Order: sequence, then structure tokens, then C-alpha cells
Amino acid sequence: FYRSKSSESISEYEKLFANKIGSKYAFSFGAGRMALYAILDALEVGENDEIILPAFTCVVVVNAILYRKAKPIFIDINLNDFNILTSEIESKITSRTKAIYAQHTFGKICNLKEINQISKKYSIPVIEDAAHALGSSIGDNKAGTLSDIAFFSTDHSKTINTYLGGMVTTNNKNLAKKIELISMKTKTLSSASRLHLGLSFVIEYLYFLPKTLWIGRSLHALISKLHLNFNFRDELLIKKPRKYPYPCKITDIQAKIGVSQLRGLEKNVKHRQNLALILENNIGWYKLDELEFSNYSWLRYSFLVKDREKFEKKFFKHFDLGVWFNTIFQGRKNNFMDLGYIENSCPNAEFAAKHIVNFPTHERVNIEFMNKIIIENLDWIKSELIILSKDEINF
Repeated sequence: FYRSKSSESISEYEKLFANKIGSKYAFSFGAGRMALYAILDALEVGENDEIILPAFTCVVVVNAILYRKAKPIFIDINLNDFNILTSEIESKITSRTKAIYAQHTFGKICNLKEINQISKKYSIPVIEDAAHALGSSIGDNKAGTLSDIAFFSTDHSKTINTYLGGMVTTNNKNLAKKIELISMKTKTLSSASRLHLGLSFVIEYLYFLPKTLWIGRSLHALISKLHLNFNFRDELLIKKPRKYPYPCKITDIQAKIGVSQLRGLEKNVKHRQNLALILENNIGWYKLDELEFSNYSWLRYSFLVKDREKFEKKFFKHFDLGVWFNTIFQGRKNNFMDLGYIENSCPNAEFAAKHIVNFPTHERVNIEFMNKIIIENLDWIKSELIILSKDEINF
């Protein structure tokens, strides 16, 4: 079933999205964070409820939990794949635990086998964060269908780009009905905001073309600093925004862009896999065989280095490394106690935030050029790699 009040463009986008990942139901929202908020609403997460999640995520994820007056319970990560340390989950479960949040960091699917076992044991639902993982799979089952309910982000840094946007997917009919009701009550942005969003998409597309990247990065930084581009800018808000509907709907033009990009999803993901495989064959951070490696869509290829600043300077003229996450809560640089985080409680996450670098895998990166640059600099790269001990590698 799909909402009768959706526009034709939005309905087409949602149906195609569901079809691409093998989900029965899909519901679009104005941003990934808003899709998560809708899920929390559908699960009736409220005051003093607890959500277990990794302490290596976007700050807007934590904010969405706080907007429901719930409490985030942070767990450390594995250093080899930057996903949640599943061995710590059970010890954090209480009578107030409302959900376990399973994030597929950079497109590498987390250990959902163990997480789903814990979920079943304690009758606690799993929220799958597939924001980085559109196109990833385990066998024939794709990210977004591996748990009770999931959400994606389609903002300008993700696998497909509708500038901003989010999607909820589920195969659970009861949860789908709840999300449908929430979606029907969701408001649209003002006409001025919709126009601003559309113009921002076009301008950003132009200054990130390969031929204009040399100046585009500087223009983007300036425009963002001056707040001239459209964005929700709620990263530092721990109370629900009031300046715009939260959640809100996507626009028709975003839905049309989404349909266009979904039609090229397989080509997009294959490019990312091929590019990431070159990096893995040379750098070998994830230590996966080629078959397992090809299950994932690789939003970024990420690893740890001794001196990130030196590493960024080395490759700045070739690639925009666009470091994620340079803090444990991307988008917030300090005052983590405002989010309920206790300093030093998740040492792996804190270490990773200081040492991680991310090579881009999107279609504007030429595979042959990347291969050439990596081979030319391979000895230097390997000298800068942080080598994990056996105790730090969790396979």
C-alpha cells in the first residue's frame, strides 16, 4: 500500500526504491535524520527510553533520539571496520532499552547475525542504519531488509544524491502502517525553501564537476560558511527544530532526481566496488576475500593513519578525502557531554576519529587514475598505516 496523498513522482520514487532493495514498503522523508525520527515515533520511543548505538556516527542520529526525549546508550566500535562492537551490546541492555541501532559504516554491513540474535533473545527491535549502504547485501538480502526496519540517507554525500533526503524501508506490515500514518501527517517545506533547495542542488553539482573541483571546494566551503546554501543546520540542536517541519516531505523534483539515480544504481555501486577493490588489493585494511568484499557498496574506503593532516595534504591535489568521522559524532566538534557521552568511555571510537582517512569511491573518480596514484605512493601509504594488533581486529 502507498499513500493516496503522495504525488505521482514521490510514489514512483518510493516504489522503485523498495524494488531496488527488495523491500515491501518504502516511505520518503526530507532527510535521513527525519526518516530515523519517524522510525522512533513508530516504535513509540519516548521519555527515558534507551537506544543502544555506536559512538561513531553522525550527530544528527543522536539528536533524533534526544528529540524523542530518549537516552542514547553508546557502545564502542571495532577498529578494523568501524562498526559497532557487538560483544558489548548485551551488557548495556536494561528494562528501558527500546531498540538496538545497527549502523553499516561506510557501506560495510555490521555483524547483524549477532545483533539479530540478541534482538530475538530480548525481544528488542533492531533499527538498521543503511545510510551508507545502499547497494550492500548479505547474499541475496540487501541492506535495508536485514532487520525490523531501516532507513537510508540520499543527501549529497551518499550513494545516490537528491541533495537532501531520507527513506524508511520495512517488510513489517504493522510498522509500515505506522510509518504511513506518520508520513501522511508530515508537512512540506515552504515554497521559498523548496526553491532554495533546488538551486542549491544545481549550484553544488556544477562546482563539484571534475574540471571545476580545484575551485569548487573553496566555493563550497565559503557558501556553506555564509549559510547561502540550503541545509537543515540542526547539528548542534539538542531540542527539536522549530524553523521548519521536522520531519518534512521531500519535494517532487528530489523524487524525480531520485528515480533517475536509482535507475543507474547498479552501475554506480559496481564502480564503487571496483575502485574500493583496487584500494583493498594495495592497502588491505579490511582483509576480506574478494567474494565478501563484493557484497558491499563502499561509500568510502576508510583506514587509519599515523598523521591524518600530513596524509590529507599529500593527496589534496588528487582527491577530496572529505574525512568522516573526524569526531565521534560527525557534525559536532565538542561538548559531547550534552549528548550524554562520557569521555573515554569508547576509546576505539575516539582513536578512530583522530586517525581515520576516507578515499572517495564515487563515479567522478577515475579508476585508472586512482590506481596510478595509489601505486606511485604505495610505499609511503604503507609507512603511514596504523597496524592493528590481533586483539584489535574483530573478524
